[in-house]
Amino acid sequence: MSKIVFPDIDPKQAKKLLGDEIGTAFDMRERQFAYWGDGAVFDYSTWSEADMKQMILRDGQAAALEAVLTLPIRQCGWSIMPTKGDKGEAEFVRSVLTEPVHSGGMKTPMQTVIGQATAAQIYKKAYFEKIFTIRPSDGRIVYDKLAYRPPSTCQVRRKAENAEFDGFRQQVWLFGGLLADRARHLKTPGYVDIPRHRSFVYIHGKHREPLQGVSELDLCYWAYQTKMKILYLWYNFIENQSLPKVAVYAEDPHTAADRADDLAELRSSGIVGWTYGPQGQKNFEVIESSGNGADQFQAALTFLETWQTSSVLAGFTGLSSLASLGRGSLALSSDQSAFFLKSRQAITQELQTDITTDIIGPLVALNFGTDAAFPTFQFGPLIDDNATALTTMFQTLAVAPALQIPSGILDLITERIATVLDLDVDSVDAIIQDASKQRQEQAQAQAPAGMPQQAAGQLGALAGGVDAATKITQQALQRASNAPKAEVMNQPYSTPNTSNSSSSR
Repeated sequence: MSKIVFPDIDPKQAKKLLGDEIGTAFDMRERQFAYWGDGAVFDYSTWSEADMKQMILRDGQAAALEAVLTLPIRQCGWSIMPTKGDKGEAEFVRSVLTEPVHSGGMKTPMQTVIGQATAAQIYKKAYFEKIFTIRPSDGRIVYDKLAYRPPSTCQVRRKAENAEFDGFRQQVWLFGGLLADRARHLKTPGYVDIPRHRSFVYIHGKHREPLQGVSELDLCYWAYQTKMKILYLWYNFIENQSLPKVAVYAEDPHTAADRADDLAELRSSGIVGWTYGPQGQKNFEVIESSGNGADQFQAALTFLETWQTSSVLAGFTGLSSLASLGRGSLALSSDQSAFFLKSRQAITQELQTDITTDIIGPLVALNFGTDAAFPTFQFGPLIDDNATALTTMFQTLAVAPALQIPSGILDLITERIATVLDLDVDSVDAIIQDASKQRQEQAQAQAPAGMPQQAAGQLGALAGGVDAATKITQQALQRASNAPKAEVMNQPYSTPNTSNSSSSR
């Protein structure tokens, strides 16, 4: 390590600034039951991921919340954005993460990796093993796959002294002859170690629990356990209410007990024989129940479901059930859903940072060195509050092409509206560039004598941009009026930058 020099600081003071890490992110509860080995500790979850799977399979509310939490991110567009000084790094990363396998891409599509990473919202962490290979076409080091590892089989490895991430290990199942062969190579029997440089672990909720992560359904899981207890009591109550209760009469208790046994056999035979009792005496009597009591169970379940949805800011999902009770507000639903999507947008920013750092960073460093221009992974917007206003302004520009709008501003608006209308960004950019080139050539050819060539080119660019905007609007409006609304797909997203517009699926 090279010597660090602090300018204008006394050497004694500078020495105090250096040194190894002293504190740790562990607390006593996290260290008390952790496995320790060779200076590393392994993180065990407070509940089993299998328990969470069971909840999603059994509880309809939990299954709906899982879909609501993950779908906005799974369908969101994304792109690889170059940074200043890019010399092909961004294009190389796109070729690895977005191209099909036969073109040099990964065996696991990046969209699949993103979908698997959203599982961390449920299970706290998403584990991936980086499998590197050499690409035959250019000899570069690329990812063969980002292999998903089930969270129920994995534990994060951390350095015992400072809790620094150090890879993870996975519990493996060995059968028959594999047991003897592989067990000899396992450092810990039953586990395989994935080193840090080959590990990608996305930890959800690091702002609150940087070591263990946070599950969005933690409170939902507690409510689910309570709901299962209430359902058991409710079903038992319904069974007791459904079966009739009968009081049998006789001259003495022994005879009454015999008659009760005979009456109970009606469940199987349907026939019972009795002797008549004294004149005017009842042989049996059905004890009617009031049928009340179910409302308390329903109120308790509704309360718990409200807690489940409110815990993830998804209260709008419960308005359908409230509508049957005469409650609920469409305006409130709109506000809640918009706020919910904003919360998902914050999660995309955390995820894209981890992808940039742990997936794109090593890939670029291995092929271009540490001084390269590192591209960034970027998700598109999940919600656009200005979409309506932007569309209205865009339509105004299309029907009034004589407006004196600078070409650069119009290009920005045009490419931004392409994402709102779910258009292919590359095609939009091609239209803009082609129309601008044609108008520039036409303006230069028709320019009056003496007009500077630069001014004629700017005039052509303005006309070309407006003409492109008109074409795009007409195509979008025609598609919206003649075709049924298409399902939202994973369209590429690109920031408005006409000088370097590219995207990836």
